[in-house]
Amino acid sequence: MSNPVAPERIAITGATGFVGSNVQQALAGRKLRLLVRDSAAHAYLANDDVELVEGDVTEPSSLRGAFEGCSAVLHLVAIIEERDGMTFDRNIRQGTEHVLNEAMSAGVRRFFQMSALGAQDNPDFPYHQAKWRAEQSVKASAFDWTIFRPSIIYGPGDGFISVLADVIRNYPVIPVAGDGSSRFQPIQVNDVAESIREAIDDPGTAGKTCELAGPEVYTYDQLLDIIATVIGKRKRKVHLPVNLVKLAITASKPLPEKLRPPVTHEQLKMLAIDNTSANAATALLLGRQPARLAENLDYLNARMA
Repeated sequence: MSNPVAPERIAITGATGFVGSNVQQALAGRKLRLLVRDSAAHAYLANDDVELVEGDVTEPSSLRGAFEGCSAVLHLVAIIEERDGMTFDRNIRQGTEHVLNEAMSAGVRRFFQMSALGAQDNPDFPYHQAKWRAEQSVKASAFDWTIFRPSIIYGPGDGFISVLADVIRNYPVIPVAGDGSSRFQPIQVNDVAESIREAIDDPGTAGKTCELAGPEVYTYDQLLDIIATVIGKRKRKVHLPVNLVKLAITASKPLPEKLRPPVTHEQLKMLAIDNTSANAATALLLGRQPARLAENLDYLNARMA
């Protein structure tokens, strides 16, 4: 492995997403190149430090030259639901391989990959399998690579805690798929972004997989109780058989999105996997304990103000 150095210009895929926008803030003042599908729609992001380049990770020809002059690539692109012909494998595994190939052609030295806790080679969990296969491609490359495996990420604009808050607000009871015992170790998005920044600046993270998780483990039921307390909507929980929820998801597909259950098939599957880490690198990267969930959910009420 070569001697990695702090990168001069960092290319970021998925930079306009939930995590990516927070990473941009954490890297303020650095030289960045953001891969976007529509540069005109994101022109407001460009400045003296930030360049925009158009491309789509699922279309390798669109990536030609995208990473020229960059010494590092941070790859954040992923989907959480398969739709309109876009599969987890095409977006996550193949997309990663396309980015790896183009980054290699551009002479990039460092590669940072966003994966997920629970990544595994198991076809019963296609999202996690795609993440695992992407990891294997990264590890097999010639880059000085670092892989991040976060637990559930929360913060303004998230797609999990905020969704649960809406369910608690709008449903007469709180529907829970299964027995509510699935375990999570939520991490604040700012802590994820800062952890990524610290890893980018630390040559010692090359060749390592960094699990990112918060300081506390909660069951699904406990998460719901904390959210309900924060938003002031304590309601009775009703546990439903997972197979019944699966049927409801399938039957509701033709309906408008707002009338469908607030969970996808893949998210339902994820409830069977504990989303926790016994070896989280978060505190080591940050130099402090990560934020506690119950003390950092005020954004749920700010959304309704």
